[in-house]
Amino acid sequence: MVIVDRGRLSMLLVVLFLSLNGQPQCVISAEPGTTYSMTVDLGQDQGQSFGSLFEVRDQDNRVIAGAGFLDVYNTRFRSDRHTLQFFVRPQKAPDQFKVARLPHPDLDCGIYLLDLNQKIRAWSRAGKDSVRLWDAESQKWSDAPIPQTGQVRSGDGIMRVGKGTLTFTGNQVAYNDRVILNPPKLGTYYNFYYAHGHLFFYHTHRTDNGGFTKIYACPWTSDSKGPINLKQAAILDAKYVGATPFAWGQYGDEVLTVSNYGGVYVFRNNHWSTLQAAQKGVSFQVYSMMNFHDRLLLAQYPTGELFEYQGKELKRLKGWPPKLPEVSSGAREAQTLAIYRGDLIVGVWPWAEVWRYNLDEKKWHSMGRLFTHPELTDKTTHPYEAEAKRFNLVTNHWGQRVTGMVPLGSSLMLSTSSKGTYQWFDKYDFLTELQRKEYGAVIQMEMPGNLAAQIKWKDRAVKLDFVIEKDKILIRQDGEVLAKANYQSNDSAAFQNATVKWGDGVFGKLNGKIKSKQVLKSKSR
Repeated sequence: MVIVDRGRLSMLLVVLFLSLNGQPQCVISAEPGTTYSMTVDLGQDQGQSFGSLFEVRDQDNRVIAGAGFLDVYNTRFRSDRHTLQFFVRPQKAPDQFKVARLPHPDLDCGIYLLDLNQKIRAWSRAGKDSVRLWDAESQKWSDAPIPQTGQVRSGDGIMRVGKGTLTFTGNQVAYNDRVILNPPKLGTYYNFYYAHGHLFFYHTHRTDNGGFTKIYACPWTSDSKGPINLKQAAILDAKYVGATPFAWGQYGDEVLTVSNYGGVYVFRNNHWSTLQAAQKGVSFQVYSMMNFHDRLLLAQYPTGELFEYQGKELKRLKGWPPKLPEVSSGAREAQTLAIYRGDLIVGVWPWAEVWRYNLDEKKWHSMGRLFTHPELTDKTTHPYEAEAKRFNLVTNHWGQRVTGMVPLGSSLMLSTSSKGTYQWFDKYDFLTELQRKEYGAVIQMEMPGNLAAQIKWKDRAVKLDFVIEKDKILIRQDGEVLAKANYQSNDSAAFQNATVKWGDGVFGKLNGKIKSKQVLKSKSR
């Protein structure tokens, strides 16, 4: 099913110079049959963003290949940090892509994606925090196993830490089979995050006299013998009771969180500080955070644009991304971020727009919408406002969200939702069955030249090989093939006199140590 008509959509040019630090470390003459080989030590896994392994640029300084680890928190869930991406940009038809719609997860009108070990899960609150697991071989959804600590809620998660698994569910935290944080005696723990050897979460208790909301940063690593010690935590009192984040992020050794009241808080050197004070009545929400080159990007509402952070202040990036010319400029929300095939991908509410930014071109490319209906209009801010009013719903009930972006094999998996993950009722007679199933859907997008794989954690340095052959690309770890994808390479000229920059690139600077590195040439097979 084709969901975009790219011939009708404009390509808007936005120019903003981003400086790239570092100098190329070697010059190569390469062709298909080239292997980028390195031994890298990522250190102890303490929840950090691992960053980029290398980047290859041609003689015109354009990126043509690279590898690294995406770390993004999209609204409700964080991506799997152990997923490694390797990309090669084709020189012919670089904007070509295709899409396919997966069977509907049957979780009503909205889902969000979780990924773990290169498998995707669809989450919805409509089914009492239901989670469904996708089986790529059978092409079917099934109910996902419920963790021992309870069902996954919004802002919970399951993540790999070293060789183990850290689970945030049921108001508590477990590492493998051991509970390290029990439920509070008062209130609720929610919206967890683990980074730089600290477990972060919000704690709210509501009472008739007001109660409290606190933000915790608790020291803990996978080799800690006992449970979380709350007496060792650095605690920030939120300005408003019930403050909730939609995303977390890292910049260097700093951790950022933004509340739904617009409070921006930074944890550095074991202390909290307020970068921007919370303020009721002023809309400033951040729905996604992701490392991109030398900065942290924050996806914001109501501008529908990105902000950046480089250690001092938040800076708005005007026109990042632009909007389709046919829709209103009001109440826009940049909600999802990803890096795919070396480019920045952004999903925008309320018309489920998808935009791709190529830094070398300094150009935004529209990839259309994830919905075929209704027709675009700037006469209303959101889709189906009249229909929402007819059923006594909030005006933006049927707004269209891009809620998930997960690199999976050679594809980027995308998900959709209405404003909330609402239950579907047959009385909503203005949508056909096919139209309503575009809400709560999963779409598989593919551009030639991207490959995602799950690394096997070893608690030591590992040897990684990134191989370009004439008809495929592949990733090896310690001699074992992790993943491969078809790729017809006719780009040998682009690799002539190309330069390799090790430990830097689109995923940010490498958070680890390179023990050895080399570029090998072999005969094409």
